[in-house]
Amino acid sequence: MADDYVLEQQSAFECGYDGSAFPVTVYKHSSTEFRVVVCQTPVVFCGSEKYPYRGYIDVVASQSLGQPMNATTYSDMTIFKFVGLGQEAASNVLPVALDHVMHPLIQDNHFATEVYHVDQDGRQQGVLLSEMSEFSYREPSVRSLSLRQMLYPPTSTYAWESGGLLQAIEVLTAEEVAEYHKEFYNYQNLTLLLVGAYDKRPEAVFRALADLNAEISAAPPVPRRTMPPLRAKKDKRRNDVLFPSEKSQTGTMGFAWEGPCDEDVETSVALETLMDFLAKDPASPLRKRFTNRAVPIAGDIEFSLQSYIPSMIELSFIEVPFTSYISHAAAIAASANFSRRDNSALSSYPSPVDAFGPLDLAKLHDDLNSLYAPNYYRKQLVSTMTYIVEFWLPKNWDYFRDYVVKQNSSAVAAFSKVAMDQKDHNGILYMLAHDAVVYRHSPGFANKTQPEFASRGRVFSIRRDLEQKDCAFWQALIQRWFLDKQMVHMAMIPDSRMGIQLEAERNLAQRNRIESQTPDAKERHNKWLVDAIASTKIDIPQDILAAMPPIPDISKIKMPEFTGDTFKLNSPSFAPSPFGVGRVLVVPNETETKLQISLPLAKLASELRQYLPLFTRLLAGSTGLIIPCSAISKMSQCPFLPDLKPSGMPLIYLDSELIDTALGNAFTEYQACIGDYLSSDDTGGWPVEVMTLYGATQSASVKSAFQMLVFKLLYGDFGVDAILKAAKDQERGLARLKGTGASLLIDTYQWLRLPGPLDANTVADSDPSENTAIECSAKEQSLGRALNLYYQSSFTSAVAKSLSLAVKGDDRAAAQANRIGDAISRIREYFASNIIGTGLAHVTLQCGLAQGGAEEMMHSLVNEWVACSTAWQDGHQAAVAPDSPYEPTVLYNTSNKANGHLRKKRRSAMEDGFKTTISGLPNKRPGSCGFARLNAPLGIHLTLADLPTSYVGIQVPLILQHGVADTNITPLEQQLERLPEIDVWALTMLTTIFNRSEGLVKNAVRGRGYAYGVGIHPRPADGHLAVYISHSSDPQKALEAFWEVLELLKSEDEWDKAIDEVQLNAARSIVLFRTYNNAAQAVALEDARWMFNGYGGLDERIHWVRRHVESVTVADLRRVFQRHFVPIVTKDPHIKALYLIAIPQFLADSDRDPMSQLQQNHYGIVMKHIDFASLDPMVKL
Repeated sequence: MADDYVLEQQSAFECGYDGSAFPVTVYKHSSTEFRVVVCQTPVVFCGSEKYPYRGYIDVVASQSLGQPMNATTYSDMTIFKFVGLGQEAASNVLPVALDHVMHPLIQDNHFATEVYHVDQDGRQQGVLLSEMSEFSYREPSVRSLSLRQMLYPPTSTYAWESGGLLQAIEVLTAEEVAEYHKEFYNYQNLTLLLVGAYDKRPEAVFRALADLNAEISAAPPVPRRTMPPLRAKKDKRRNDVLFPSEKSQTGTMGFAWEGPCDEDVETSVALETLMDFLAKDPASPLRKRFTNRAVPIAGDIEFSLQSYIPSMIELSFIEVPFTSYISHAAAIAASANFSRRDNSALSSYPSPVDAFGPLDLAKLHDDLNSLYAPNYYRKQLVSTMTYIVEFWLPKNWDYFRDYVVKQNSSAVAAFSKVAMDQKDHNGILYMLAHDAVVYRHSPGFANKTQPEFASRGRVFSIRRDLEQKDCAFWQALIQRWFLDKQMVHMAMIPDSRMGIQLEAERNLAQRNRIESQTPDAKERHNKWLVDAIASTKIDIPQDILAAMPPIPDISKIKMPEFTGDTFKLNSPSFAPSPFGVGRVLVVPNETETKLQISLPLAKLASELRQYLPLFTRLLAGSTGLIIPCSAISKMSQCPFLPDLKPSGMPLIYLDSELIDTALGNAFTEYQACIGDYLSSDDTGGWPVEVMTLYGATQSASVKSAFQMLVFKLLYGDFGVDAILKAAKDQERGLARLKGTGASLLIDTYQWLRLPGPLDANTVADSDPSENTAIECSAKEQSLGRALNLYYQSSFTSAVAKSLSLAVKGDDRAAAQANRIGDAISRIREYFASNIIGTGLAHVTLQCGLAQGGAEEMMHSLVNEWVACSTAWQDGHQAAVAPDSPYEPTVLYNTSNKANGHLRKKRRSAMEDGFKTTISGLPNKRPGSCGFARLNAPLGIHLTLADLPTSYVGIQVPLILQHGVADTNITPLEQQLERLPEIDVWALTMLTTIFNRSEGLVKNAVRGRGYAYGVGIHPRPADGHLAVYISHSSDPQKALEAFWEVLELLKSEDEWDKAIDEVQLNAARSIVLFRTYNNAAQAVALEDARWMFNGYGGLDERIHWVRRHVESVTVADLRRVFQRHFVPIVTKDPHIKALYLIAIPQFLADSDRDPMSQLQQNHYGIVMKHIDFASLDPMVKL
């Protein structure tokens, strides 16, 4: 066995500038091209010939402390991935996984459900068909494919869609899939990648491979084929591509160039740095030219380098208006003031200088009738790039060089979040897999005898080298790749009738299929289809299940090391502050210091809740600081700011450019959000009453970084111009969200479910389509509804409109603007005056402090807060903001200002339920568990303009005891004796069984080809159980299949067949894997999250989860099923189930609209159709 694999090469992925690296070791099979690549990091199908049991690989993976295997297909490779904890788990799964990959059972019945079939009604179904149905309607996907087809020849794999277009899927056969597998699935064409906490030579893995040695050795050679060159001649004319969309006001301009070859890593990294600047930095001439101007001619810029062979540079300008420039400018002029000091209404569109900023635009003819005139956009891009090379870059060289240095300072954090990915190892895994593809298909490797793994392993060294490059290097880079190279250019043009036409063609084809079948042929087809669907049932013999490897001992899994000190900041030993708990966490493997402060919102006036997203955007945006001179002597000097000294003016103004630079020097990452967890993947979870500021820094002074957070919070220049800009940015962002699928549906559910105006009860008792809007008071909105997309969309538009009119001199709007400015100021005053003592101050360090150092650090942070907030209160009352060169009008309205104390108000029911532990932290989500009053189950059917495929959702109330009680009263171990969350974790494990790739629910819906995605999510903290079905080709049948599973499991005999100890152990393994994996990937954020929810830290949370999960029995699963799932399929008017069926606009009048069929359901669900626009409230300021 030792001679079967020989060491071929060793390399590494740099993971920082300190010389640390992740080792990469390559072993080659002695007689074939099969290789095993090991990257050591500190973190953690339908059956096959040998295992001819559907779901076997899923069960093996699930019972090995891992997730079920998944596959991702790219244009040039397919990656089969197993993610698990420990080497033992990998060695258990590997033989089964390889057999499923190399010897799959490709049969007609499997092909029918997984890929494509026509059902009894003549409708097209299939998992792959459902997934790829969305592709034909998603603008970014169509755009990318169109650019690739313009750049790469038809003989290149990049000119084709790897998932398959609908017209190709419809004619594909199981025999063709089998032939494809026979040609390419060969051990000589396969590379095994091991990324994680492996030994340098993982013997357990090699022992598992030993049984396959004969098969590996006998594999025939696979010739290496180089990718063909790009198209020899590129037409300079623009290619216009129509795509179906109900929204026809804007389109997209796309450009592409040939990029560098894979061997030229330095050029690739340089281009990525340059493109990042051009697309994201506000000072970028590309931004100023197209987006950051009074009359934008694009909504956003997307720039990327695609790692193809050769690579492709892709640039897209999205949301390009179809109206003429003059009309577009006039429309914007009606709602905004472009001449900042002229309050009179504009009589014409703005001049180029006002509209575009200080660029030489003499030759850029913007006063055309259409932005879509032939080659117009190409000329603007070329002239802007030329301007950058010849003028802007030499003049602004210091600024750009500082940007490169600043980007490099955050590269370590970016590596962990992008290259490594916080959820798994997708980044490194993809880069290693791409190295294998390059070896086989790149012309540059045609004469080489071995691949070069970890080709991008020197990224950090290359970045350091780029800091030393002169201006000429970057000028030449732009000239070579964007000006000298030929580009391809296309325009994405939406067509509101195209979707209707395509659907009509589908309906015609469906009728033709039905009418063309003879009765005998139809009977044979239906019998075959019934057999195919029956084959999706999981039926693994008990003796096979009994022979599976045991679940690895999770106690042997090595977690990242961390220690923590916790302090009660609301005790007499600390100065009064908003903080209840302070935590200093030491994580040796962290690459930077992390700082998180979460400030309670429990006593914020209810009418101010609606302003919180706007306030958060101001915190995260680019603004200056206004600091009272009287406050300077009371605060310590911040090293990131210039020396602050009192002057003749009452206030000192620091402009936004200086503050952006200071924040960039202080933090590698800076965020502001509403909620307790920045990276929560808890889809649909409601925010707790807390605002969080987060910063990641490499500064040695935590106090100074903390001071910058507090300065931005209390002294940010949030004047009328800044608020107006933030409101417009937010308005555009919300408009984009309202045109997308899944996230919009989550907000729709929240808006309907939480009690309030325009909730589900309103829909049930009336016809909202007859009343397009309901006027409601801000005080009537709970926090969840005030922050909801529907409310925020209307509210933000009202703010933007009022401020735009106010700066033009409208007296009535000026009063509204005063109220807006006063609301923002009152939120700030609330934070400055707040001593509620329930917030969290959390610091994560890379190395420990001397004895008493952690407590001393907490004292310094609290004292800094007290100094800054006291200075704010003392200096804010009589302060008059000075004129700044950027914002001459600043609303600090002293006549309407609060008197420095919180305004009294009647506490809402939500706030009465805001519970705190003695330690001072809230451990429940207030106001989230309300459910609209329903007299019977309600189904809401709506059509969405830009929804490409159908979605189905179900939410039912869920009232379960959850969370830890105050450990100061009842110790954790004493609480665990009675397992208070046993039902929570039993429900979690049951839904895990249902959700597995071969689980009961997923198999019933996805396995029959009715939808691509299906999942069940218990949300006890939010008070509901949710079921989501996505990318559905037939929402009615998908929903009926879900009901069918629940009806089946009501029988105890069927339950005993489906849910047993094997299923329970698999679920236990998956839940423990997720708990440990999430903790290992983000120790600092997870620790802060669970501290805020009442635990003593991450270690207590893990212990809590493990005790509950290991105690769940099959009887517990049965109990929660009967309590929470059986009522869904019970005709009971007291069941408050809320259904949401969302379909594309083009299906509204077709035979595929499920509305009429779902009216005839068996569960008493009242179906109502509503117009999407009828959910929008009318918000008055």
